[in-house]
Amino acid sequence: KTVKNKKKTSIAVPQPTLPLAYPRLCENFTFKEFIVGRTNQYAYTAAYNLANDHLDQPIFFCSDTGLGKSHLSQSIANHMISSGKYTKILYITAEDFTNEMVSALKEHRIHEFKKKYRRDCNVLILENIHFLSGKEKIQTELNYTLDVLWERRKKVVFTSLIYPQNIPGLKKELRSRIESSLMVPIDPPDFKMRLEILRKKAKGKNVLIPENVLEYLAQHIDGDVRRLESAINNIKARSLLQKRAIDLDLAKEVREMFTPRTPKINLSEIKKLVCQHYKINCEDLISKSRQKQIIIPRKLAIYLAKRYLNLSLTELGKNFRRHHSSILNALNSIEKEIKKREFLSREVKYLCKKIEEKM
Repeated sequence: KTVKNKKKTSIAVPQPTLPLAYPRLCENFTFKEFIVGRTNQYAYTAAYNLANDHLDQPIFFCSDTGLGKSHLSQSIANHMISSGKYTKILYITAEDFTNEMVSALKEHRIHEFKKKYRRDCNVLILENIHFLSGKEKIQTELNYTLDVLWERRKKVVFTSLIYPQNIPGLKKELRSRIESSLMVPIDPPDFKMRLEILRKKAKGKNVLIPENVLEYLAQHIDGDVRRLESAINNIKARSLLQKRAIDLDLAKEVREMFTPRTPKINLSEIKKLVCQHYKINCEDLISKSRQKQIIIPRKLAIYLAKRYLNLSLTELGKNFRRHHSSILNALNSIEKEIKKREFLSREVKYLCKKIEEKM
């Protein structure tokens, strides 16, 4: 069943027996609106070919947030809907897939769930598959579902922050199945792309920005598309609210909002603070020890470094001598433990207070 409205399109509406919230397709997420450049040309071409039946292989889009994974995956769905060739398209996040399966199990409707994803589906677009880390029962069901879809030669699209081999707690069978997909990376936009994105965002928001201002922003604000869009929003808002001309002076003020400030505390100090508190050696944090009295402090040091220094998974991995997938697993694990264990929560608050006193 396909439901359309003027602003957004929702597809694969859940059955009344499984009333869950589903992500909606944004009508602006189309191939026409996607800005193509050197760093995403391959991803765009793969998505466009799959949407036009020129590619049978499943696609796995991998990138950091804000680089276009969702735009491309929704472009595929929107294109297929507008072509009229496909009606049974399921677009869903891994989290919602999990919640729906849990609900189906509790309400003894698992057969409906299986029928929906295995037999009543022509296209499955599953976002943020890294969310399935450690969820064995969900992974098993998804693996069976993919087997059926593969056998029926249906189209499948995945998105993730990290590649399958680096997702902690991903079962071997499911990893192997997903790795048979076409692996498609999306890299951050280069200067030329950033400039084009800024031009398009400014035009879309009906704000006239001089070319030298756009070039300045493109030169000094890197990263993902959301940062660039936020820069345009802030330029427009300041100009209107402060009744100012849009010039380089205004652009420099906005740029400051996107320039990270140098922390007054470094990683060595965070490690030292944690080690002193737990009475262990700093070498223990980078060792391979699996002793409980070492594991918790190590996870906390990683957690605090991420929180106060905003280091990437790769940077944390280098500093703690671990693969970035292990770092992600440590962060997920300690966050859950902090919520469950009141004593650990108090420990974290104490350490945070000590760090903030030094900042």
